[in-house]
Amino acid sequence: MAICGTGQAGGAVYTCLIGSGNTRMEGEQMRHLEFFGFSEKGLRERNEDAFLAADLGEMYVFAVAEGMGGPKEGPTAAQIAVDALGAGGAAREKTLAGTLEQLLGRAERALYNLEAENPGIEPSGVALGVAILSPGGECVVSSPGSRKVFFLAEEEKGTAPDAASAGHGQLTLHDPGPGMHEATLPPGYLVLCSDGISDFIPDSRIVEIVAERGDDLEDACRKLVYEAFQNGSDDNLTAVLVRRRASS
Repeated sequence: MAICGTGQAGGAVYTCLIGSGNTRMEGEQMRHLEFFGFSEKGLRERNEDAFLAADLGEMYVFAVAEGMGGPKEGPTAAQIAVDALGAGGAAREKTLAGTLEQLLGRAERALYNLEAENPGIEPSGVALGVAILSPGGECVVSSPGSRKVFFLAEEEKGTAPDAASAGHGQLTLHDPGPGMHEATLPPGYLVLCSDGISDFIPDSRIVEIVAERGDDLEDACRKLVYEAFQNGSDDNLTAVLVRRRASS
């Protein structure tokens, strides 16, 4: 198991690029997968967000967790939840949906154990957006609310005249909404973010920011965080971007 990124501290950045020379991939299907995550505490005293971007061998796991409650010192509830997701990579079910349910169950048990081992702490709660991907591009996403986990699909030029341009195509936002959904990751981007971003940047502007920066996922993540802060966000701010290029 290779954890490519987990982050909680303000400004923590983790990145992993999957190149064509990576022998752990199955065939060539996901040779163009890249991802990046960035988190800032913003105006809060402590960053209670956490994120995960992990290559677990035959599966990729991405998550943004927003927590509250739990111990005042040490790992936050959100960090404990994403750590449980990353440690559960060996728990594979027959379907991606079954695997995701298994991982979410591990996160829930980790939070239960946190409270059991620390009697008297403030009850913890975590809003968890998660996406798991197979090497072939099939994915299952679980979102706690709208605009937390969504796709920016890259269409052929001319097929989406109102969408922002990126590279050689157009980006169109598809939000599956709350709950668990199965999909195929289209050429384009998968976006996971916390309320600190999604409540302060409109959809059209999110599309513009990602489209303008194209392959520079770090700059796009940082711009989403910075612009949400400039727009008045008083929450923690976290974003994870996943880029899948069209097959050449």
